[in-house]
Formats: sequence, structure tokens, C-alpha cells
Amino acid sequence: MELTLPAAALSRELSLMQGVVEKRATHQILTNVLLEGRGNVLSLTATDLDTTFVSEVESLSLKVPGAVTAPARRLFDIVRDLPSAAEIRLKVLENNHVQLDCANPKLRVRLNGLPATDFPTRPEVSGGPSLTIPFGTLRRMVEKVRFAVSTEEMRLQLQGALLKPGDGGLEMAATDGHRLALVAVEEAQIEEGFEPVLVSKKILDELGRLDAPDEVPVTIVRGANHIGFTVGPRRLFSKLDERRFPDYEKVISKDNTKRAVVDRQELLSAVKRISLLSGDRTKAVTVGFRPGAIVISSESQDVGDGDQEIAAEYDSTTMSLRLNARYLEQFLEVVETPQVHLFVRDEQAQCQGRPGGPITGVKSYLYVVMPMRI
Repeated sequence: MELTLPAAALSRELSLMQGVVEKRATHQILTNVLLEGRGNVLSLTATDLDTTFVSEVESLSLKVPGAVTAPARRLFDIVRDLPSAAEIRLKVLENNHVQLDCANPKLRVRLNGLPATDFPTRPEVSGGPSLTIPFGTLRRMVEKVRFAVSTEEMRLQLQGALLKPGDGGLEMAATDGHRLALVAVEEAQIEEGFEPVLVSKKILDELGRLDAPDEVPVTIVRGANHIGFTVGPRRLFSKLDERRFPDYEKVISKDNTKRAVVDRQELLSAVKRISLLSGDRTKAVTVGFRPGAIVISSESQDVGDGDQEIAAEYDSTTMSLRLNARYLEQFLEVVETPQVHLFVRDEQAQCQGRPGGPITGVKSYLYVVMPMRI
């Protein structure tokens, strides 16, 4: 294989693939990226066997088609700081050596590669039921729930977000057992037969890192063994996870009728500031509701104590809930609207957060966080 391509384009795609490439794989081939030159493109593939990332870079010239694998991290580190206008000549030598040449700066590098035939077979999902959604809408959905995905190894069924057809649209939900994030959109075309699917945290992370324009359509196909996402020249595949996601609708209280309307940025700043006084690792704060105000407070024998009052539209019973400050911060950071609505029932029940107005492309957004026991 021998071809020439822009260094910046190669660097961009290799950068996106670093989250998929195995860092310390038992099999060396999984630390490599598959390079395939054909037609007028260089196709790149990275996989950890559960997740696969495929992308394409348009070639400036292809002299000899072919394929090889090269160390993904080392290849990225070599090309990442080259000038944006630089061009790279990539050539496969004998014994799967990969040579890179650049005229400006004058550079020659030879890397030890492995045969393309050793690389795992790429997944196929064609023929299954699919849905289409604008990339900007999908990215906003991911942003609204990704932080609520569980990271506990013992709760594998929670290590992803459930994507399912909803009431006239599409829903995505994530929970770690302590809080729940649920977002719904209408701007999706869903084929009949598309069943709910658990999208892995790694796929969510990769979708969040992509830089496609908002209007680019994303096609999601549910195959027999994999789910596939196509975003322009990039494709992401993940093994289907058949573990049962919790019936989250049953844990959403219908009795949280006491509402507080508060400035989002003021509340976020107060929570961040007062949580610094918490002595435990959860950075717990007490959120006090009283007519006309919300009071954020915390105290610790090791650190100190403090409180901050924020004006709020609230005219119901005085009460206090102890909440994980980081859980509250993460909701406030992504909800976007100038104001937020907090719904409560009593000191033992969940706190529900909703945006204080419309969010572009979003039909509804709900955040539920359970109180901490003192």
C-alpha cells in the first residue's frame, strides 16, 4: 500500500479512536489500528472486540492499494503536532513495516506493524430495523444522560443508557441507582420493529466526542448481534447487551407537587461553593426549601460550615434534603435553561429537576436524585 493524505485529517481520526483502542491488551493486535487503502480513501478501524470505530480519510493520491495494521497510539503521537498543511506519504514495506514521510517538516518514520489478516473481522448490522436522527439532537440526548451512567463493575446492566422509542419520539435514560436522567425528543424517524437497546458508556463517550455538524443525519441500525451508528464517514459498532435495564418509570414519583423556581447559574455556583465545606467524599450539601428562598448549607468538623441563600419562587412547606452535591452540579451544568424547576414532596422523597423553559430539539428532560440518609 502507498498513498498520500493530509496529516491533519489523519490526526483528527486517530484522536477520536484513542478511546476505543486497547491500551494494555492481551493481544497486541488490539493496540493497533487497521489501515486499508482503496479507491480514493484510507479506511481506519480500531476495536476492543466490544466496540469498533471505523472512519475514512480522503486520500490525495493512491498509488498502491493494500492493508496493514500499525500501533494506534504511537502513530497518533507522531502525526498530531505536524503543521495543519502538512501532507504524509504512507507506504507499507516488507514484513508489515509502515513508513511515513513528510516533506515539510522533513520527516521519515518507520513503524513495526502487523498483518491486516490478524485484525478482527468488522461487525455487520445491515438489514436490521433502524432509526434516523439529526446528530445535534442525538448529541444533546447523550449530553443530558451520560453522567448518570453507573461506573460500578457489579452493576453491568446500568453501565449504559437505554435508547427506546417513546411516546411519539425517542427516549434515552440512564441511572446508577442513586439518580436517573431521562430525555425525550421528537425529531427521529423510527422504523417499525426497532426495539429498546442498551447503548454502552464507551459508545456514549465516543458519540460525545464526534465533531459532525448538527444537521448531519445519524443512522442507528439494530442488527442481530450488534448496534451500529453511522455519522457521515464514521461508523461505531457495539455488541448488543441483553441485560435487563430497570423499569425506570416505576421509580419516578408522581407526588412531587411542591415546586421551586430558581436561577440555574446562581444555584450551581452556590452548590459548588458550599460543597467545599463538606468533609466527606460525596461533597454532600443540605438543600433547604422555605418560602421565597433556597438555602444551600454544609458543615464538617474537619473543615467548617457555611450556607448561602438564593431567591426562589417557592411558597410551600419548609423542608430540607441532603443531596450529593456532584449529582446536583451535573444536572445544573447540562440543563441549559436560565432557570430550573425543582420538585419535592417531603424530606424522605426524591428531588426532581426539570428545565425552566424549552431546550432546542428536546421534548422533555427529567432528572431524579434520591436524598442521602443522615
